[in-house]
Amino acid sequence: MIWFFLIIALVIAAACGLYWRWRQKIDVEVAEGAAIEWAHLQKQEPEFLEGISEEKFREIYALVHTPRFPGYALAMGATFFGSLPVTFIFLAVALWVAQSLGATPEPVTVADRLFLEDGKLVFFKDTPPEAALYYLRDLAGFYYFFGVLGVWLAIVAFFTRRYHARRPGYLRDEIIRAKE
Repeated sequence: MIWFFLIIALVIAAACGLYWRWRQKIDVEVAEGAAIEWAHLQKQEPEFLEGISEEKFREIYALVHTPRFPGYALAMGATFFGSLPVTFIFLAVALWVAQSLGATPEPVTVADRLFLEDGKLVFFKDTPPEAALYYLRDLAGFYYFFGVLGVWLAIVAFFTRRYHARRPGYLRDEIIRAKE
């Protein structure tokens, strides 16, 4: 298991390195675009830019034109795998507490009550009772799977809400907002 997390950590670190290099290239392109747009607006609509410095304009232009999705996707992926140990610990503790309180049935009693008929397993017909115990123990994996899935869905919901809540408007709208 530790090798899995180590490999994933290396993949995420490599992705962060690639993102950093890509972001440097994008920042250069956005700075060039901001200079061109500043010159164009100064020439065509100088009254629209009154009260906005060139530095502030570059910040607004970068806010509007810098792609945000790759950073959010990388953060979401890192949070997915960073949350796995915490999620597994939480699910194990929750299962232990449920078993301590008697909220989960013991596999032996479930096998005796539901699946056994004259020493044979009704569900599988010719299976010994020990197989019923293994089957019922494996049902805990079902809850682990959906527990991890639920946490991952909560992470996606968090990042998508944040992504859309911080979405900038058009360049003109952001300039007007900065003037206010």
